[in-house]
Amino acid sequence: MQDAPTVEGAGAPRGRAGGFTDWLPGAARRRRAAGDAMIRTFEGWGYGMVATPLVEPLDTISSGVGAAKQTQLFRFMDADGALLALVGERTVSVARVVATQLRDGPYPLRLCYAGPVLRNQPPLGGRRRENLQAGCELIGAGCIAADAECVALAAEALSRAGLGGVQVDVGHADFLPGLLEGAGLDASDRERVLAALSGRDLVAVEEALSETSIGDAERALLLRFPALRGGREIVDAAAQGLRAERPRRALGELAQLWDLLMAYGLEGHLHLDLGAVRDWDYYTGPTFELFSGELGFPLGTGGRYDGLLGRFGLPLPATGFVLHVDRCCDALARRGGEAAESLPPALRVAYAAGGEAIAIRAATALRGPGAAVACDLEPSDGPPAGADLYVDADGAARWWDGSRWADASTAEAVAALAGSTNGRRAT
Repeated sequence: MQDAPTVEGAGAPRGRAGGFTDWLPGAARRRRAAGDAMIRTFEGWGYGMVATPLVEPLDTISSGVGAAKQTQLFRFMDADGALLALVGERTVSVARVVATQLRDGPYPLRLCYAGPVLRNQPPLGGRRRENLQAGCELIGAGCIAADAECVALAAEALSRAGLGGVQVDVGHADFLPGLLEGAGLDASDRERVLAALSGRDLVAVEEALSETSIGDAERALLLRFPALRGGREIVDAAAQGLRAERPRRALGELAQLWDLLMAYGLEGHLHLDLGAVRDWDYYTGPTFELFSGELGFPLGTGGRYDGLLGRFGLPLPATGFVLHVDRCCDALARRGGEAAESLPPALRVAYAAGGEAIAIRAATALRGPGAAVACDLEPSDGPPAGADLYVDADGAARWWDGSRWADASTAEAVAALAGSTNGRRAT
């Protein structure tokens, strides 16, 4: 049986919409194991699990996401005429919960979640419209220590899910906008230059800058943006010649964040990227992405978003991240590994004619300690291939010890199977 998940693109066969995935048993099990490993890690750091609806009022989502993400919403109207949308990310929903039901804290408030999200985007290049995400939100803490905790927690959660050694790229949402503001550019010029920078198109950046009155020092720094990536040393290099307070403050925060992440043990995995431009109308401070060598897309993204809670009437600082569980499963498959603590295949109990009741009781006893057990639905003449236990109508049994069939009573065979840690499968 085919085990890997499959995604349909444009022109999907009838029966499944383009951009959606069928997760077959083995892949679905590994997907769940990856998500469970992440959640256990979050809870181990003191984050409490919350669950929010897949559907939110359209105005609730629109108040929390940028214009670009609003175009990717699946929208519909319910029977009462209310405009609703399927959530494309869950941070806004968590912000709504905090502002309406957890206003009194205690702060800082640590929350985590996991669930599907849907985005109405073209299913090109294997891109999924439905994705499983797991993430954390740290609300009520405006210090760099909170940002460092989220970066380190995201990296550890990926490691616990089987993806150790990821690369972490850290930037600051206020560095480039602050640099442009300090250079005297108005809002429209800043937006045009930032759009060019977000595409990492040097020609487009040069063209956008040519239409502004930006100074020579700032122009030279911006045209070096592809090289503004590396270790702690680029903070000092970027600060040379900078006079504006806003970008200098961003560099100071990145230097502090770097030192804290070294204490978390991320040396060798951390890169600063001062040229990163990610949702500058949403993020307000440090931002980060996590990459694996197996994929060109980030496995997770995060950052500080101090303006979101205020849109719900609760002006509090906040930072957080989301991990893309399905992308993690793709990376695991390419790496040749499995998610941490994946369950083994189910044991199989077979029986002779008249032994069905004994087989049912044996399967129940094996499940007691937590084993996965499937019981045959029809009797068989002798132990079938793939069975682990075969019982007769008189209670006699045979069990597969990994190399041969061993005779025993049913009770003895159940005890032996329950106590064995070796893989068993008759062929």
